[in-house]
Amino acid sequence: MRHSVFVAAGAALLSAASLAQAKNAELPVCVDVVVQRAAPEKKHGPEQGASAAAPAATPPTSTTAPSPEQSAAIAPSAETSPTSPAVPAAAAEEPPRVPPLPDRSAEPTTLARVVDLDPEGSRDPRVQSGAHLPIGQTPDAYLARLIEHFVTHERGFVAVKEGCQQRIVVELYPLRLGWTAFARYTGTGREERVDQLLPTELSQFAERSVLALLHDLPISDTVDRNNVLWADSLKSTQSIRGRGHFVFGVGTRVRVGSFATAITDSSNAAVGEARQQLRPFTPMLMMAGYRGQFEEFGVEAAGELDLGTSQVAARRNPSGGHIDYGGSTGFVLHAMRYANARGLSSLYYGGGAAFALHWFSVIRPETQRATSSRSTLWSGGLDVDGILGYEFMRASAVSFFLQGEVNLPAYAVRNENDAGAVNTWFPGAALKLGAIF
Repeated sequence: MRHSVFVAAGAALLSAASLAQAKNAELPVCVDVVVQRAAPEKKHGPEQGASAAAPAATPPTSTTAPSPEQSAAIAPSAETSPTSPAVPAAAAEEPPRVPPLPDRSAEPTTLARVVDLDPEGSRDPRVQSGAHLPIGQTPDAYLARLIEHFVTHERGFVAVKEGCQQRIVVELYPLRLGWTAFARYTGTGREERVDQLLPTELSQFAERSVLALLHDLPISDTVDRNNVLWADSLKSTQSIRGRGHFVFGVGTRVRVGSFATAITDSSNAAVGEARQQLRPFTPMLMMAGYRGQFEEFGVEAAGELDLGTSQVAARRNPSGGHIDYGGSTGFVLHAMRYANARGLSSLYYGGGAAFALHWFSVIRPETQRATSSRSTLWSGGLDVDGILGYEFMRASAVSFFLQGEVNLPAYAVRNENDAGAVNTWFPGAALKLGAIF
């Protein structure tokens, strides 16, 4: 029994020691919140200048009685009332002075003060929809208390009034409605900014700034559904005015697929029916369109036309079925990034997509050539493109580019009629030389 009592007492002592050690392990942090207000300007009126100059202009005191001429000059005129003091002519002509506005810069910026300063903003639903400041509190004092609350609730930290090892400093710069807030933590050296902090968002800002500063995170990473700030929806974006150009280019393309092919012998004479074979085609390529350049990035939108350059004569395929590539037309949209955005020449790379419509010619059997020896098959779809190019003479009125592409269809070319059929994947690669106007 006695042994168990000692064990329990020892466990209690160890628990108390561990709690004290944990308490001592918490990092003490001080919190300072400052509202930065412009100092009132000191205005020097005419009377201040006159009073400042008066001592220098005052003649030395003399006990000598004035002469009769001086007495006559000093004596009041007939128009001057004996009971009213003499007024200089310059002072009589001055307009009545407007009393200066009271200096209210030292007054606390409470929500009521914001409403008084900005009646239009006082009707803003962003203010009216939220909780107001506690009665008698100023924003800086209330925000400091909120930050202390969230610091103390973070594991490993405790807010203290003095004897701190690190410090959180928040500066509030008044706007017509709310403040621009800068928050800095000496422990990590991190500083975060909110462009417009409303009087109803002090608690949300305190929570997010504490998380961001103590854990060295951007304040944008601390948002959740309960602490969204109005400034999160007002992120300013700066648009870059790009340069638009007309582009024209020519080149060649290689496409490969499995097609019905007329079989010939060594003497190039037709032998039997057409059979499936893997065949390359090399159409001629032309393009025209738009290229926009925006600092490091560019976009390209253009139309393309491929024209097949070879066909097998119908007499070499009497049974019909042989297929030749007639060409394609399409629209391309590419985005690229320049390796040297401001250079006179630059490598660029990127990708995009192209919608292509292909046509193929099929040789008819001899028994069906009354009207025409060939028929046409159509097919098409979306190609995924990868591009690598080089622009040069970029400072000239007309610059040039050399561009290579890889075209990977996201579809299979598939169609048929009485003369023949196509059913294959039809990838390609292109090489273009073009001018940018």
